Amino acid sequence: MKFIFTIFMLFMAISASVAQIAKVDTSYIKAYEQKILLEGYVSTNTIQVVNGSKTYNANYPLNVGFGFALKNTIINATYDFGLIPLKGKEYGKTNLNDLQIHNYSTHFMLDVFLQKYNGFYSGGLYNQPIVLYHNLSVSQVGAEGSYVFNGNQFSGKAAFEQSEKQLISAGSFIIGGGVYFYRVGLDSNMSIAGNRPVRDLQLGFNLGYVYSWVVGNFWLLSGMAKIGANGGNEQEYAGAGNIKIYPTAFARGSATYTKPNWAVSYLMLINDKSVYAYGNKFNITSINFQLSYVRHLNSVFRRKKNI
Repeated sequence: MKFIFTIFMLFMAISASVAQIAKVDTSYIKAYEQKILLEGYVSTNTIQVVNGSKTYNANYPLNVGFGFALKNTIINATYDFGLIPLKGKEYGKTNLNDLQIHNYSTHFMLDVFLQKYNGFYSGGLYNQPIVLYHNLSVSQVGAEGSYVFNGNQFSGKAAFEQSEKQLISAGSFIIGGGVYFYRVGLDSNMSIAGNRPVRDLQLGFNLGYVYSWVVGNFWLLSGMAKIGANGGNEQEYAGAGNIKIYPTAFARGSATYTKPNWAVSYLMLINDKSVYAYGNKFNITSINFQLSYVRHLNSVFRRKKNI
């Protein structure tokens, strides 16, 4: 179970000041007339670790969640909880805490990841034996921001939040950077000489492109891709290390069916980073999928008409 209360104290002053001077092209972007946004969704969040030819997966659950937002305020809250793991007991148990914040304004996108997964497995496909790694753990704490150059015509809120409407197809180059801290606890079943937990702090930059394609009167298809590089420490057996350059990739996409006061959207997010330690490369990938229904209202409770 997890609770996410998205009051964005970080970057709030910047976002507020930019919002006051940023003007959108109303021929491309339109705000919903309603004041309230209600959301219900099902989702999956997971972390996948790849080391050489071996892939380690978490036995993650299917989540059910609800959201509430009040237009032109900082009130934007979501709550979700895991129902049951999607794999059986033979795949082991994953203990996890996964909190993410994704914020979209006119010219900025902010993504925050606070994730801790303990317990992974490998195999299970094509009659491969299932091997459990009870002590393999991954913690990812990080944030990255992106500047959207053409934010007056491209709407991240329409593409990935369904809180605005994209009227005409538009795209934009984006540039940004991020900071991440990783802690990877190794399992004795892994064929890696190092036995101390891997710790790595990374700083980096990225650039990419984002585009929304308006299809007919009701469909919106959106995609974003960024590539970049992070600089961090490569941990060695003696505990010291050297500075290493890590390639990074970040992708986000959505398909949305919109109506004047509601929308149905399918969203995916892939955040791929790397950690080097003990002569090994670990690819750490966050993967999210979400299917949501969004309703726009002026009031949660309907007023009774006077007879």
